[in-house]
Amino acid sequence: MMATADRRALVTGGAGFIGSTLVDRLLADGWHVIGLDSFDPYYPREVKFRNLVAAAANPRFRLVEIDTRDAAALAATVKDARPEVIFDLAARPGVRPSIADPEPYLTINVVGVQHTLSAAAQVGARVVFASSSSVYGADDRRPFREDQAGGRPLSPYGASKVAAEALCYAHHSISGLPVGIARLFTVFGPRQRPDLAIHTFARLILAGEPVDLYDGGDGVRDYTFVDDAVDALVKLAGTGEDFLLVNVGSDRPIGTGEVVDELESALGIPAVRRLFPPQPGDVPATHADISRAAVRLGWRPQTPFREGIRRFSAWLRDQPVDAAPVS
Repeated sequence: MMATADRRALVTGGAGFIGSTLVDRLLADGWHVIGLDSFDPYYPREVKFRNLVAAAANPRFRLVEIDTRDAAALAATVKDARPEVIFDLAARPGVRPSIADPEPYLTINVVGVQHTLSAAAQVGARVVFASSSSVYGADDRRPFREDQAGGRPLSPYGASKVAAEALCYAHHSISGLPVGIARLFTVFGPRQRPDLAIHTFARLILAGEPVDLYDGGDGVRDYTFVDDAVDALVKLAGTGEDFLLVNVGSDRPIGTGEVVDELESALGIPAVRRLFPPQPGDVPATHADISRAAVRLGWRPQTPFREGIRRFSAWLRDQPVDAAPVS
């Protein structure tokens, strides 16, 4: 294995929330890193550039603007960089938007993954793929274990992750491509996308506007602090197993109402709550069984939910007022 200072990684989706945090971690660990991002207009490109301020000042980092749907450009970049590991975080996110406009979820989250796997195989790179708890759908057997995903997601977004996981396994089976898959459970923390619940709730609270809880405040999610999620991705890159799929969560589900409670405490502002029924595509609860990650990777989350909310809130208060306006 190469010395850390000589190791090379490519991170697709490298300017996003989790991707940029991973880039910073890899640079801190001594890697040479290429961040690849298409700057999809799902949210403002300026937000992504802010994510990379620290990385851009590091001589071991290079940013390349490429869409993973462009197979030729992606393959050429990978061939030139010859990374040891490709962390694949490029995806069109969002459960509810995928219902209204499913096509980009199929082209980016499935076709783009196919191109990434093919490019990785050409240079012998390991792939670490960021999947989602959305693959479990509304399965009422909780906590979710990796072997129970039944291919019944509730949204095109979830379906795209099911298909991408299947592609990862197919490539591994055919060619021996080494693959690690992390099923991420509701990642939060500094740089969180402006459309996600915790970020949206916090901005509404700061603006004195009502917080709409579409699950009546009773929905439950397994939240994972971003640094813990990134640590799992890094451990998947270093495992000796040729194929490993693990849940990456907290094993401590939190109710939506409690999320708002913690934001009120961290921000020092009371929230105005409005309760609504669930929306299409929403699942009632997620809960990760993380025993496989603990045994096979030696990974466990280290950041309590309250501490994660405190760190997110401190970051948010430092952001420009117009960084992510409430819509």
